[in-house]
Amino acid sequence: MIAPQYISLFGLLTLCALLSGCGGDVAPSDNREEGGTVVIALAAEPATLLPPLVGSDFEQAVSEVVYDRLADIGPALNTVGDAGFTPRLASSWQWAADSMSIAFTVHKDARWHDGTGVTSTDVQRSFVLYTDPRAESRNAQLLANIDSVSTPDAQTATFWFKRRSPQQFYDAVHHLFVMPAHLLIDVDLTQLATVPLARAPVGTGRFAFVGWTSGQRIELRSDTSNYRGRAMLDRVYFVPTPDFGAATVKLFTGEADFFSPLNRESLEQATRTPSVRVWTYPALRYLHLAFNLRDPANRARLHPVLGDVAVRRALSMATNRERIVRTVYDSIGSVAIGPAPRVFLPDDSLLRLIPYDVDGARALLDSAGWVVSSRDSVRSRDGVRLRFEILVPSVSVNRDRMAVLLQDQLRVIGAEVILQRLEPKALVKRTKNGQFDAWMGGWMTSPGLVGLRQVWSTRAIGGEGDNTGGYSSSTFDANVDTVLTAFDAILARRALTKAMQTIIDDAPAIWLVEEVSPVGMSARIDPGVLPATGWWHGLPGWRIPSALRNDRDRAGLGTAR
Repeated sequence: MIAPQYISLFGLLTLCALLSGCGGDVAPSDNREEGGTVVIALAAEPATLLPPLVGSDFEQAVSEVVYDRLADIGPALNTVGDAGFTPRLASSWQWAADSMSIAFTVHKDARWHDGTGVTSTDVQRSFVLYTDPRAESRNAQLLANIDSVSTPDAQTATFWFKRRSPQQFYDAVHHLFVMPAHLLIDVDLTQLATVPLARAPVGTGRFAFVGWTSGQRIELRSDTSNYRGRAMLDRVYFVPTPDFGAATVKLFTGEADFFSPLNRESLEQATRTPSVRVWTYPALRYLHLAFNLRDPANRARLHPVLGDVAVRRALSMATNRERIVRTVYDSIGSVAIGPAPRVFLPDDSLLRLIPYDVDGARALLDSAGWVVSSRDSVRSRDGVRLRFEILVPSVSVNRDRMAVLLQDQLRVIGAEVILQRLEPKALVKRTKNGQFDAWMGGWMTSPGLVGLRQVWSTRAIGGEGDNTGGYSSSTFDANVDTVLTAFDAILARRALTKAMQTIIDDAPAIWLVEEVSPVGMSARIDPGVLPATGWWHGLPGWRIPSALRNDRDRAGLGTAR
């Protein structure tokens, strides 16, 4: 139930979703107008800007406007064949008669931001950087069906596939950003994170990198001679602001022009601030409490508490997810089903979810031998207490609130939960190394459901995979493989339902919330439409009508070269 004071907010968000934006009146922009400066507050400072190693939203926001893909997915998010994809670094492409290769023609006018021309060697070298195990790229698994990339001439890069699949084209273009081979000669792939490009990127995007002052700002400027045309803005500053309150203050006072995502309280204030507009877009993101199924002290063993599926199911049964979502998100989130947003599921009514049932959770723990201790209310079995630690990212107000609510709800069934708040870099290190019990995580899913394999399959355990909790199910794996390779749409839908039901039953996580992403933006900015693949994808097209420009827009204008 929505609290009375938020009913108008719900209506407002519904209107925002229909109109793609809301707030104060803004004069229509003139497509011929160029110029202006935008300051974007980031929730944390990036660790790297090198595409194969990028993993967070705030890293992607910068990296993905400096670099280019060969082609971009369309607004319908189609991943079958090449329908809807638009040319980027590739001006055209040609499928082989047997569909086992695709030849991409590199745009003849494309130049790196240092003036060097782009060639097919850049594409080939980028593929190697993404897929060589020594590089430990986060996207290596997503490129596994590509056998190699050849360069028959300077402008042609041919992708050779191991097998035919519905998503071949998508695999080749969506998960690979092209990087400058001439600046990556003789790179030690085991030390990829230390190359100069990680902090001073040279790309082909419509924004070019200018400088990075640690803890203060990253500056980009419009590439005025870009092969696709210059960005509409002159300059963009990304300002790391890990304190959520400070970030929203910057937005409301005009020190920053953009911040994402807003929480419930800041959203209310934004709607009352004439200088700020609220925009919403489907973030394709789910948040969860992810469990480590392996013992942090010895990965060869099951976790002494969370390795027991009965415990994980009981914890999920004791979680009032509806209450958590309404308390923390109100109307800007919905209860998650599993590791895929509803928009990607053909019929979520076919899935049997673990119900909220506190008495049932207690009975399940009793039957599994976890009994309440005589000295306190915490359960134990064979001398092992039902106790675990949850890692919480210190920069996320919403995840922190959910963790506190989880702690209270799980205490009722005899679980002792300890909250450990960590900065993002420290949290990533702990989870990547398997040194955790559980963590408040979130994933922005890719179209085509490739994230199911990348995050939850057995092959994604260790190495370059993101399956840090060690979940492994042959039934889940087999059905995900069918989802990603079947040309029969009915067969793929059935396999998706089976895969989702399997992972719901195994409970490697408590699926908490699907987010609707409200963002706050200066009312003088016209961003067009915020794409579901990330608000930053449209950044080169953001406009500031000349009549609405302020002193910051007019100061220090210049070109990227």
